[in-house]
Amino acid sequence: MAFNNASGMGNTEGFRHARAAKGFTDGEHVVYEPNKPSYRAELLRVLATHPDVIVMGSFLPDTTIILREWFQLGVPVRWIIPAWAANPQLVQALGPAVTEGIIAVDTVSNEGSEAFARDDAAYRRAMNQLTTSDIVAAIAWGMAITLALAIERAKSFDSLAIRDAIRLVANPPGVPVSSFVDGKAKLGSGVEIDYQGASSVLDFDEFGDVTPDFGVFRIEGGAINRKYVVKI
Repeated sequence: MAFNNASGMGNTEGFRHARAAKGFTDGEHVVYEPNKPSYRAELLRVLATHPDVIVMGSFLPDTTIILREWFQLGVPVRWIIPAWAANPQLVQALGPAVTEGIIAVDTVSNEGSEAFARDDAAYRRAMNQLTTSDIVAAIAWGMAITLALAIERAKSFDSLAIRDAIRLVANPPGVPVSSFVDGKAKLGSGVEIDYQGASSVLDFDEFGDVTPDFGVFRIEGGAINRKYVVKI
């Protein structure tokens, strides 16, 4: 079930393609409109196929309505929901009985890397919190360093030159580096680099996207607990 925008459909389309690649083409895919007081009709279309699991591309308001209506129907099924919707506010709105066992998926930082250790230390000093509490901070950290290293590699502030240099400093081959200082020094010595960031290894594909690690969480007794990390 997907909210009718690029973010919502992007979540469910990825799952559909991965499932189809393994030979599974059954099931129902429903794209629903925002700001509706009820999604019972859309939910019943999905439940009519007797699914083991329903994957959501949703946001907190619509997720709250859908899960409340599902619970009222009493049909057993598992849920996989983006972590921005399967969050403490959802548990507070619906209660532990409704949300028990929900699987939440979210991007997680490149934990264990040198870049993450540097980012974590800086974030703790500035915010007095763990970096793991804010994936966006790790993304912003890596974005700034990647841009700065691309400028160094391009030896120019021209936007097209910087664009072309981003993959040269962030993708293999190259000597792995985890900081701007190290990367700049190696570039100055004529050494090609592969900057690996705090949020991910930052290998850009042909569309300019990167694939981060994903954390799998489960709501248990009203608490959201991380179970494991999937490295792509």
